[in-house]
Amino acid sequence: MNLKVALFSGVVAALIGAMIGIALAHISQRELRKHVIVVGGASLGFVVGATSSMMMQQKQENADDYSDTDRLK
Repeated sequence: MNLKVALFSGVVAALIGAMIGIALAHISQRELRKHVIVVGGASLGFVVGATSSMMMQQKQENADDYSDTDRLK
């Protein structure tokens, strides 16, 4: 599993989540919760992005591992 790809995907998704959080904070016009919304969006974005990248890599590794057994049939 390529950790650099997973981290990069997580960081990009965190930036997107932070931008969505900023937009939501601007729309809701609640200054007291602005930081919580932005940090929550960034954290959720990082988790979703990194997890998605790791799942894709794991799926590719499994397909590569089982490609040998398909030839035996």
